[in-house]
Amino acid sequence: MRQLLYTLLFLFAAVAQAQIISYNFEEAEAKSRRLIYKMPDSALIIIKKTLSQQGKLHDTIQGNTYNLYGLYYNQKGRQDSAIHYYNKAIGYTNDFPKIKIRILINTCMAYRSKGEYTTSIKYANEALELSKKAKFNRGIAMAYGELASNYNYMLDYNKSVDYLLKAIAIAKQESRPLGTLKQKLANTYMQMENYTFAKDLYIESLAEFKAMGNYKNYYLTHTNLAEALLRLKDVSGAKASLKEAVTGLEKFGDNELIGITYSKIGSTEQLQAHYPQAIAAYQKAVDRLLTVQSARIIRVAGDYIGLLTIGKDYKKALEVINITEKHMDPDKANLEDRMVYRKAAAEVYANTGNTTKAVPAYNEAITLMDSLKSIEKKGEVQELQAKFQTDLQREKNIALEGHNKILKESASTDKWIMILYIIISIIVMVMIVSLLRSYRLKNKLQNIELKNIETEKNLIKQQHMHEQELNNAQREIIEEKQRELTSLVLKMANYQDSLNDVIDKVETSVLTKAGDVKKELQHIIKQKDYWKQFETKFNNLHPEFNNNMVQRFSKLTKNDIEFCSLLKLNLSNKEIASLLQISHESAITKKYRIKKKMAVNDDAEFEKILMEI
Repeated sequence: MRQLLYTLLFLFAAVAQAQIISYNFEEAEAKSRRLIYKMPDSALIIIKKTLSQQGKLHDTIQGNTYNLYGLYYNQKGRQDSAIHYYNKAIGYTNDFPKIKIRILINTCMAYRSKGEYTTSIKYANEALELSKKAKFNRGIAMAYGELASNYNYMLDYNKSVDYLLKAIAIAKQESRPLGTLKQKLANTYMQMENYTFAKDLYIESLAEFKAMGNYKNYYLTHTNLAEALLRLKDVSGAKASLKEAVTGLEKFGDNELIGITYSKIGSTEQLQAHYPQAIAAYQKAVDRLLTVQSARIIRVAGDYIGLLTIGKDYKKALEVINITEKHMDPDKANLEDRMVYRKAAAEVYANTGNTTKAVPAYNEAITLMDSLKSIEKKGEVQELQAKFQTDLQREKNIALEGHNKILKESASTDKWIMILYIIISIIVMVMIVSLLRSYRLKNKLQNIELKNIETEKNLIKQQHMHEQELNNAQREIIEEKQRELTSLVLKMANYQDSLNDVIDKVETSVLTKAGDVKKELQHIIKQKDYWKQFETKFNNLHPEFNNNMVQRFSKLTKNDIEFCSLLKLNLSNKEIASLLQISHESAITKKYRIKKKMAVNDDAEFEKILMEI
């Protein structure tokens, strides 16, 4: 029985081994790589079949196949699943640095797509160190490219430019395709608002991606190209690119990229004043981005809210704000996206009367705008453009020199002179075009700066208006309390008049019986202690009045200060005399003595001092 069992196990192992031997892993991997960027679902069938092979698979097979599994989910826009399989792949490739480097780069891109730039940079640096150690130049170039993309999203253009130049130099040295690096370079020019040069680079990248069969990057580049064309007022060209992009990306099911593309469609419709179509496109964009919790929703939501504000649909705008802040943290976005979002939200709050939220939102928008201004963009992009275009021109010059050498051997002197004339003409034309382009770029930057200044002025004006409203409200409260206090003083005066009336009745024998006098006095006693109420309310309204008077005018007595408190209420000498049960002349004399103690002679100056304290 035991022998039979051993025989069966042996046969099973032999069959499994034969199955592995008969399965062509190299061909399966090559086919998966060809399909992953065109038909990812077809590639997944091969990937699963590879992993289902019985027996122990080699670590390189496991690592490469799980890496392809991660790429599949990357094409679908499901970055968390992609990262899961990339991490599994890394575990199999510690002894195979070149394979591990590619997987680290893919992991870096997945975290960047999630907006987790710090983690993405960590993986890029790990890939860079491993590439340097292995002397793998292609890996170094890929790591530099990913670092450039991360710093571009973080608005650190100085580092982004530096890494891009390094990556391009290595790629040229290795004679590698420049499609991806040109795309990243174009993204930088887009951020720097050099739309013409960005458009040219995107068009070059499209041709390379199509030739390579990298269709997802091809459609994504169409989305970016549409943005550049919009900035250049080529609406029809932008629409054509967006139509091709959204149709192609739908095949991959990447909701983040589809959502971004719909937001560009919304911008296009808004530029043509097609507001219903623009709102519909932006709503699709927000819905798609929310399904994958994309960090890009902050900017898209900000643009959408701005569009709704134009149409005065504040109810819908508030809904977008609430759902965005419920599912995403705006503070995790980069400075520019946060500024756009906070400014749009502030406008909605201001137009709906919510000053409690409007003022801090405006303040944050102004702060973010100041931070953006402090980032020096202009120098880096000009340096990059100059170096990159100089390199291109140098390559062209080298090619021309070789061609001229051949012409020199086979052509006459006249032809040689003609060629030189043509070359000089081309150089002069290139210089003229470069100067015109530089002038146009400078003019655009100046216009943008003026627009930013105007926007900042409007924000400050809005903030001033809100502060003015708050001051007016406080002033009304103070005036109301002042009226209450004056009313109380008049009641006090009435109280004193009632006492005088009783005294007059006794003196004129109107009241002769003690019982009648007592009854009159008891009636007066039942009234409130108005002087005490006056003192309490006055101190609440002007809490520092008594202390300030004592500190500034030490000669004044308590009675003097109480007299001044009545004057502060703008009561006349006659009203004060009635209230204090003194004669009108005594009130005038009292006021004169107080002015003398305060070393003040002029009535206007005296009243001004009381009003200011």
